[in-house]
Amino acid sequence: MKKHLLTLKVALVLMAAPLSFMASADDHVEMDTESFSTEAYCLLQKEGVDPRYLKVYAEKLGAKPTRKICRAFEEFAEEVTPKDWDYPQGRPYPGSVIRLTQSQIDKIKAARNEN
Repeated sequence: MKKHLLTLKVALVLMAAPLSFMASADDHVEMDTESFSTEAYCLLQKEGVDPRYLKVYAEKLGAKPTRKICRAFEEFAEEVTPKDWDYPQGRPYPGSVIRLTQSQIDKIKAARNEN
């Protein structure tokens, strides 16, 4: 259940990201817009989210993404995900652009082993 909640949170962040540039701190417009993406659907499907949720999500998209589309997205995501770092659940943090040096990674791993 915890895994599915994390996946849902990641999907919600991915869906909301395109909207973040539209409103600044000075804007007092309430955003009541939902955004759905094929990529988020494929991530949810891969994580084994309840089929009923996926069915509703596909209806919001207008069509259910094919296996071929999801497979292509997964292959692309696999290609761009760095292999040299053990991200939680194999995924980088959403929005992360910080690259750690190997010595920083070694220090973090050593600190984990001390505890």
